[in-house]
Amino acid sequence: MIKNWIPTPRKIVQLLNGLLLSTVNAKIVRAFPETFSYRKNGAHDGMDRLTVTNSLNDCKSEIFLRSATSDWFTFDQIFIHEDYNLKALKRYPEFEALYKRYIGEGTPLILDLGANIGLSGLYFRHIWPGSKIVAVEPSEDNFGVLRKNFGDDSAFDALLAGVASRPAKLALADPSVEKNAFTTTVVEPGDTGGVQGVTVPEILARYPRSKGYFPFIVKIDIEGFESELFSGNTDWVNEFPVLIIEMHDWLFPGQRTSSNFLKTVSQLDRDFVYLGENVFSIRNDRPAGAAQNP
Repeated sequence: MIKNWIPTPRKIVQLLNGLLLSTVNAKIVRAFPETFSYRKNGAHDGMDRLTVTNSLNDCKSEIFLRSATSDWFTFDQIFIHEDYNLKALKRYPEFEALYKRYIGEGTPLILDLGANIGLSGLYFRHIWPGSKIVAVEPSEDNFGVLRKNFGDDSAFDALLAGVASRPAKLALADPSVEKNAFTTTVVEPGDTGGVQGVTVPEILARYPRSKGYFPFIVKIDIEGFESELFSGNTDWVNEFPVLIIEMHDWLFPGQRTSSNFLKTVSQLDRDFVYLGENVFSIRNDRPAGAAQNP
């Protein structure tokens, strides 16, 4: 039985579709995504290989998924249902204008915090092709697939790390959960192992405005650890015009894991839009299209 997995009709169909695609290259319900088409090219050593094509610009990506795993849920969410499609928001023309402004002056910066196997990063690469995408993922297993999916594309930088409010060593709380449900904990002093926990300000310092990088989108899906991430050191939030986060009170009832995030954004001039599983926090307090220095 998959831990931390609540069966819904959509998830059941995704699971069965993933199993069928891995074995007989068929689906229960054939999906016709608006932006992408895809083709399965075979399987080898427990990995399914797909080609995904963006119908808007003919950009192609070779994608690797672990057969009959939650990788298929993630693929459907990102490339079929397009959970990170900003066109679903009425303010999309502002984002498009801001992206063009940043491209004209430098490089839009997208952070993917909780990158899993890199599919959200690949999605952003297709939609916002001139961006630098920095992916942060604490699971070595996921990170290995992420590196395969990114290949040698210089638009991506990948960190085997977790993200936290302060520098710390982090460990996976339960490595036995399904591969899209890893959460992290802070390693206690004296304990060994774990991966480095990096802060968003540390990442931004590596990609400063002085070198032409403009914070654009930050996507956060860290399975409840957002409670720690937003517990302090949050001045970076308003550097990003768009913040996308999946909150996890449903997964950790009674623990108020979204509380610190809600406290943070409630003190800022930002819109709060809930679409599907994600919250889109959109900055209001700077003119659309303005590439400003801190």
